[in-house]
Amino acid sequence: MSFEKNKKKIDKILELTQERVADEVGGLMGATMSMSDLSTRLISKEDFFDERSGKMIFSEMQLSGEIEGDGCILVSVKDAIRLGGTLIMLPENELDESVSSEDYSEEIEDSYGEIANIIAGAYTKTFEEMYSKNFRFIRKKLEIITPVKVDVESDKPIPNQNYYQVSSAMTLNDAVMGNLTLLIPAEAFGLDEKTSVSENVATENTAIEDTEVASGTTATDETGKSQKDITGNDQTEDETISSEKAPPAPENTFDVKKQKKRVDACLKECSVRMADEVGAMLGAEVQLTEHATRIVNKEDYFFDEVSGKQVLAHMDVTGDKEGKSYLYIGLKDAIFIGGTLIMLPPSELDVQMSQEEFGDDTEDAYGEITNIISGVYTKVFEELYLDKIRFIKTNLEQVVPMKVDAESEEPMPDVLYYMTTSKVTIGDKGLGNLQMLIPLDILKLEALTQEAAADDAPEQERTKGTVSGKVTSDGHSSSLPGAKQSGDAAQNPEFLLVSNADNACSNITAVLNERGIAYKILDYKENVSDYLPGDVKAVFLVMSVVDEQGLGVAIKISSSSALPLIAVGADWTRTKVIKAVKYGVDDILLSPASSDDIIQKIESVQAKMAA
Repeated sequence: MSFEKNKKKIDKILELTQERVADEVGGLMGATMSMSDLSTRLISKEDFFDERSGKMIFSEMQLSGEIEGDGCILVSVKDAIRLGGTLIMLPENELDESVSSEDYSEEIEDSYGEIANIIAGAYTKTFEEMYSKNFRFIRKKLEIITPVKVDVESDKPIPNQNYYQVSSAMTLNDAVMGNLTLLIPAEAFGLDEKTSVSENVATENTAIEDTEVASGTTATDETGKSQKDITGNDQTEDETISSEKAPPAPENTFDVKKQKKRVDACLKECSVRMADEVGAMLGAEVQLTEHATRIVNKEDYFFDEVSGKQVLAHMDVTGDKEGKSYLYIGLKDAIFIGGTLIMLPPSELDVQMSQEEFGDDTEDAYGEITNIISGVYTKVFEELYLDKIRFIKTNLEQVVPMKVDAESEEPMPDVLYYMTTSKVTIGDKGLGNLQMLIPLDILKLEALTQEAAADDAPEQERTKGTVSGKVTSDGHSSSLPGAKQSGDAAQNPEFLLVSNADNACSNITAVLNERGIAYKILDYKENVSDYLPGDVKAVFLVMSVVDEQGLGVAIKISSSSALPLIAVGADWTRTKVIKAVKYGVDDILLSPASSDDIIQKIESVQAKMAA
């Protein structure tokens, strides 16, 4: 049977199995249960656990008979509690409390274990009726697992291989729940597509080889020459390609993209739990929506991200990584939250908000809410994160963004932060954003700035010895639109242009071409010191955006040479100018610069060098 036909058949069996699971589990509990939105796909152990957040109940499923292997059933802790609690007929209010607090008691564990047995039985019955091979699904041990802490290389809790993932959304009575997920060994069911393709190719190759041996012929390429004629030896084409492959990457290379996924999963879970726990404390429905994460620096945060007075909750970070994090919310929003906690009458609360009166009682109440939030962050990171870190709220202060000096250490240092932001709604009241800023180094996300630099670089990397960037097959450089290559530019440039955007250099290159001045354009990633000093008279640092990445390049350039460094950009502020000068920039040029301005800078440099 072909791979596609086999997959289609098994998917149909799985669809019918989900219906049986819903009927039998619902019947066991005396409740209405439905399974919807069935999805199936091939997935590796690593990718599966990378995509999960929050604690899960792992039920080992052993396959025994004509098909053997190990799989599992997985649900969230909350869903296991709701299923198990419903089976033992917990009162509704007690069940809701157990779900909210994730109280996975021994009694609930036993009852959920019975449900897992029913699920295994439903799979066994359906496959016995409809599948060609006889085997059984046997439910073994139950345990709580934390996906981010699973060691992919080990055989725990399941072997490191490809699985066929089967997921369905659960609804129990009127309660909408998460997914019930089953993982079965893909290869055992002929569902590992990569293996199937490899086997087919191997079979085809063997058939070809057998035919060639029988006929006494030699494989030829399109020109009719044998591999021996082309390479000079008996090496096969596959071997030739293999020998030219780049060496494998080091095994211990830190993968910042996976780290970002882990961090984002933790921060998303923090948002979910904060809504639950703050809502429970306020006695109101709290929603945190429009959740997003991104990198910000201090200046951009206070000038672009927030406006109006803010209440800042300082939080110490302790444990495997130490430092500080910062929780911000608008002053009026903090007053509303604190006033709601101490049950101020609506009219009085409205007055305090309009007058921005953050009295002692309201401040203390909001402080209690931030204690809850720091506790949520601590609990989530302890459960889901690899490093052990804790968040401890220390003090509150009011901050006026436009009065913040980006160069100072107050109210927080001028470093890069990973910001998570969510829009707050309490009851029917829409508030502003709640934002947590954590330094990149605490979360091991510093390399994200390098990833961003690579993404911003031109698609065609410039190579050494060229004027414009594209290199033709004969080794000569081709020109950017509007640029004219100077005869000795490749060997003796007078000016270096270091940039992360070709178009940003066009005004400068036009002037240099007009005057017959040799130059080279380099990318941020290239090593400027390889071209210095030579005959270079000055360096233009051309930034599409004046940011930490560009100013970091300024530091590298100034540390490589004492030549004049002219920084070009469009969004200069007083703070950025001061920082640029501190980083070694000698002159500033506002873009888009006129030809006269560019000529003035060039002539000024030439005059200084001549003197």
